[in-house]
Amino acid sequence: MWPIWYVNINLYFAMCEKISMWMLITMIMSQSMLCKYIMYSQLLMFANMVKRLMITMLLYMNLYYMYKYMRNNLQMTNSMINYMYMLNKSAHNAGTLMLKRYNSYLVGISETTRETSNDKFNEWLAGLMDGDGYFNVSKKGYTSCEITVGLEDEKALQQMKQKFGGSVKLRSGVKAVRYRLHNREGMINLINAVNGNIRNTKRLPQLHKVCSILNIKIIKPIPLEKNNNWFVGFFDADGTINYSFKNGNPQLTMSVTNKLLVDVEQYTDFFNGSMYYDKAQNGYYKWSIQSKNDVLNFINYIKSNPSRTSKFNKLMLTHTYYSLKELKAYKSPIDSPLYKAWLKFEDKWKSQ
Repeated sequence: MWPIWYVNINLYFAMCEKISMWMLITMIMSQSMLCKYIMYSQLLMFANMVKRLMITMLLYMNLYYMYKYMRNNLQMTNSMINYMYMLNKSAHNAGTLMLKRYNSYLVGISETTRETSNDKFNEWLAGLMDGDGYFNVSKKGYTSCEITVGLEDEKALQQMKQKFGGSVKLRSGVKAVRYRLHNREGMINLINAVNGNIRNTKRLPQLHKVCSILNIKIIKPIPLEKNNNWFVGFFDADGTINYSFKNGNPQLTMSVTNKLLVDVEQYTDFFNGSMYYDKAQNGYYKWSIQSKNDVLNFINYIKSNPSRTSKFNKLMLTHTYYSLKELKAYKSPIDSPLYKAWLKFEDKWKSQ
């Protein structure tokens, strides 16, 4: 590249007029190309913007050192010196403009990403609260909330602690952990995060009481759409995924349970499946899917709205399950690679 070559010219050699003119013509052409390059590159994505910035700054540095060298070592007219100065200033301004646009671009991306990420988290949290949470107002008028999950899902509660404060402690006698929040400021932040997404029949009245104490206007539950993270939050709380053998063949089932039909029937609206009443455990309603198409449809939803509990690992193993099932790996000879692949899959499944 000519600016680098030029800076390394031996300073003790004289530069003839023809070479000087050639250098100026080359610089003019480069300046024109640089301007066109900058205009064109505005259409490029984030990675190219970084590349453009580096190239412009490199050109600016070389123009500066060339100008400095020629002013100190060559007999040049004032017009040539002024032109060199204008080139140097132009390159500097171009670099500054690109840097401002680059920073503005980053701010726009980070703000949009942050808002989307917060919305998704809040929807998920509301689903988790609807399933495993509890809002409370004490006799003295203090507000609090609790969520209890299995020990393997402690990380989900640690995310809440990091965002709102509170504590995460092991429950004695059971393999479970409980998140508790009493701090007023933390409660206000948490309520504002889930307000409008809480919809469970039991949880909504609890939210009303807490909002009245904290002087927060209650927001009516927003209509659910398929890409809402509430579904995966509620699944993390009250959902299951497992398979069992029937007539010698494995059958995978995904389900969500709740005491009231109204609190689970939304799943059928977006993910098909069936709903039935189970008399066990004092009775509850269960939504379930078993067909491959319905299961993979829910898995596609999970890929865009990931589970934040250990259930995510099993959900991501479903493609492997169906691949091995179609090959009938579970029926293959014990010493065959296919059967060993099935055993390896079972080990992964059981370890989740």
